[in-house]
Amino acid sequence: MKIEEIKSFLPQNEPFQKERIRIFFERNGKKITDENLNVRISRLKTKGIIVNISKGWYKVNNNKIFEPEINSYLKKISGMLQKEFPFLDFFVWKTFWLNELTTLQLMSNIFVIEVEAGTEDAVFRKIKDSLSHRIFLNPNENEWINYKADDKENIIIKTMITESPQKKYKNIKIARLEKILVDLYCDKFWKVMFLSEVDNIYREACGNFGINFNTLLRYAARRGKKEDIWNYIKSLDILDELTIKIIEK
Repeated sequence: MKIEEIKSFLPQNEPFQKERIRIFFERNGKKITDENLNVRISRLKTKGIIVNISKGWYKVNNNKIFEPEINSYLKKISGMLQKEFPFLDFFVWKTFWLNELTTLQLMSNIFVIEVEAGTEDAVFRKIKDSLSHRIFLNPNENEWINYKADDKENIIIKTMITESPQKKYKNIKIARLEKILVDLYCDKFWKVMFLSEVDNIYREACGNFGINFNTLLRYAARRGKKEDIWNYIKSLDILDELTIKIIEK
């Protein structure tokens, strides 16, 4: 079915459940099983047509889709790790992605590599031997302030928190925007770096991009900050009351 036909059938400014999507296909002569319905919903989410706002609840995504730039250097890092550590669980992202969400543009970029616990030292040694950038392993805010290079680009290797939201995008695994938002709120390291921009980043991301709040809050719970982050998002006055009620069910 044409995307515009689906979007015009679904409620435009209020949440709905998956049975509404089933009705659309059945009215167009397609009898589908629960399994097939879930596949179709997954495809709609992948294409950015709808977004989860809570378990079992969706919204038409009239917002922008977060499609970060994947440059050749990020591909190089990912390819090298895949080759040297074929069974390694890792993903990458870079701070320049957030320039789309900030008022003041970042002048320097950090390539972030998050790896499963127990592999950090091996990855650090390999990256240090292979690449010329200044590299930091799990730095805290004081180490970054005191020892960071003045280079335009640096590399940070961090221990991955289990169940971190990630996705495959343009053939490499990257951090999802929901994960980055939670980390910006939780980690003193990022708060020092972004200072007053955290509010701007959250307002732009939650107000203008298709955010899966179910994913965001589940990861926030993993970090012990679910209630704090949810109250913070509500304080920004960017979500309508009905969406808030459904998320809080």
